[in-house]
Amino acid sequence: MCLACNPCMVSFLRSAASRRNFLRFAGAAVTSAVVSPACASARQASSSDPADTLFKGGAILTMDSEMPRAEALAVRGNRIAAVGTLHDVQALSGTNTRVIDLQGRTLMPGLIDPHMHFAFAAFEDWINVSPITNPDFAAVWAKLQQGVAQARQGEWVRAQQFDASITKDARVPTLADLDTLAPSNPFFMQESNGHIAYANSQAFKAAGITIDTPDPSGARFVRQNGAFTGRIEEMAAQQAFIHVMPAPTGAEMIERVRRLLKHASSVGCTMLHDCGIGIMAGTQDLKLLDAIFADGNAPVRYRGMLVSTEFDGWEKEGIKPGRGNDLFRVNGIKAWADGSNQAQTGYQRENYLGTTARGALNYSLEHVTEVIRKAHHRGWQVGIHANGDAAIDMVLDAYEAVLGGAPASELRHRIEHCSVLHPEQMIRMRQLGLSPSFLIGHVRWWGKAFQDRLLGPDRARFYDPCASALAAGLKISLHSDWNVTPIEPLRYVEDAVTRVMNEGGEVFFPDERIPVHAALRAITIDAAWQCHMDSQIGTLKAGKLADVTLLEQDPTDPHAKISKIKVSETWMNGIQHHAS
Repeated sequence: MCLACNPCMVSFLRSAASRRNFLRFAGAAVTSAVVSPACASARQASSSDPADTLFKGGAILTMDSEMPRAEALAVRGNRIAAVGTLHDVQALSGTNTRVIDLQGRTLMPGLIDPHMHFAFAAFEDWINVSPITNPDFAAVWAKLQQGVAQARQGEWVRAQQFDASITKDARVPTLADLDTLAPSNPFFMQESNGHIAYANSQAFKAAGITIDTPDPSGARFVRQNGAFTGRIEEMAAQQAFIHVMPAPTGAEMIERVRRLLKHASSVGCTMLHDCGIGIMAGTQDLKLLDAIFADGNAPVRYRGMLVSTEFDGWEKEGIKPGRGNDLFRVNGIKAWADGSNQAQTGYQRENYLGTTARGALNYSLEHVTEVIRKAHHRGWQVGIHANGDAAIDMVLDAYEAVLGGAPASELRHRIEHCSVLHPEQMIRMRQLGLSPSFLIGHVRWWGKAFQDRLLGPDRARFYDPCASALAAGLKISLHSDWNVTPIEPLRYVEDAVTRVMNEGGEVFFPDERIPVHAALRAITIDAAWQCHMDSQIGTLKAGKLADVTLLEQDPTDPHAKISKIKVSETWMNGIQHHAS
């Protein structure tokens, strides 16, 4: 699932952003902030200077096929000066060179999350009742009770990420449940799919909704026997509540995103790729990101795709592919085809188990084709969200209508999530020069649900087929789709290598497991390739930017529990940004 690819969630964020100057960039530090062209090259040094830093004394995984492992690495300025044998690299050492003894730790390229969304920092102060962090419904309810107890009388209590499909012992709360939970506070809880929410009587009162209030078009304040149930269906109905909730200011959002970047650095990331810039506040999103990256001190690089729904706005602002520099750049356009498979809105070739529905397309073939055509001819990389196999069929048809027999491989168009992917679709992707980015956490947290309750084993076997995609000659990457799953690149690797399901502990279609090295490529050089950064990062090679991650253990060690390996240090541009 991709919340930012959900038109309902787009409406949710836009509604929040439109109120009380949510992202009104009033201060000079925001309105006039631009990314300085000099910041990316400020630390470059002469090739004749001694190295600033030399790493030695541990495994060095270069991810470079020409020299997979090395003994030492030297950094000069913001670039890798040399990598190779200790004897050769030490020749660059000078009087002031800082020598870092790895002491058995492992050095590798900085890690990359190629699909996430900064916009969901807006939910930072909402109670997180995700099944990923809450093992069962009792834990969910206890967290909600704690949130209510900490709130002042009359203060909104809001929760996010509820998912009854995989929360153990979950039940759908009733209005009576929610009134008992929060008798003196308006309460609102949204499901992770964005389509469904729950509210108590205080929230209905605060929103001015009575039993006589008509349902909005295409949405419902669900009633039973002439009374509210507490369930709210679709965003048009949720907006009545959202309009009267508090919202973060622009300054608060900037600080929240900075915390997000700092967290990403702490788990080994040196680059994030946002697949939804503009979803929160249109072209204002770029101003927010400009403000964050203007001083050149951010701990990670940032790349992104602009939402296609704001295409006219981007053009009016004069924004073109490649706008930015090595710290923050946009070079893609993002669109979407369907919804979420676990919410049964992903568009499938066949019905979901036990239903007469197979999901739905968000946009027509003609619409998606026009988005691709417009972006492609202007030189933008394109990423299209498609979860269900029928949605992937449609997206492939749209790409083929634009690219024909001459795919523009240099633009590296993508299919995002690309979840239920069949062999014949992989062949078409290869022919069209496309690549998939897999939300690999689906396997861990939703695999059992897909296999047993949503799709059935005959179709679930095509879910996140990493091994088959590689065998078909496709480059793949692995991502979090934050905040759908946590930003944890080493966990993505483990999920792709083991495919162990959280529910039951079984392996989700073992034939699709991939070797550790292949999974590491999917969060380093192959992710960099998808994000048009492979010439700068992704491997440890002389001349590339000095973005490195130090791990307490070698992830290629067969005894390693990859997701539990501690990130010791993270360096970007030759500067240490995280140390544990």
